[in-house]
Amino acid sequence: MSFKLLLLVGCGGFLGAILRFLISAFCFKFMPLNFPYATLIVNVLGGFLIGYFTKMGLNLELKSFLIAGFLGALTTFSTFSVENISLLQNAKYGLCLLNVSLSLVLSFGACYLALKFS
Repeated sequence: MSFKLLLLVGCGGFLGAILRFLISAFCFKFMPLNFPYATLIVNVLGGFLIGYFTKMGLNLELKSFLIAGFLGALTTFSTFSVENISLLQNAKYGLCLLNVSLSLVLSFGACYLALKFS
C-alpha cells in the first residue's frame, strides 16, 4: 500500500465528513428532531453512489478516494445504530421500525438502481 493511496483515502474521507456534517446541520435546522433524517439521507445517498461508482470501473486510486474515503466518511452505521437504540429506549418503537425499514429498503434500492442503470 502506497503513501499516495493512503493520502487519497484521507482526502476523500475529509470531503465525505464535511458533506455529512453539512447534511446533518441542514437537517437539524430545517427538519423535525424526532427522526434521524440526516443518517437516513447519507446512508441512502451512499448506497446509490457506491452502486454507481462500482459500475464505473474506476482505477484503484479513484476507487480508493471515492469508495473507501469519501463514502466511508459520508455514510455511517455506528450513528444509525445509536440512533435506533435511542428510539427504542424512548419507547418510539414505530419510529425505530420505520427508520430501520426505510434505511435498508431505500439504501439497497438506491444501490440496485445505480448498478442497473449506470
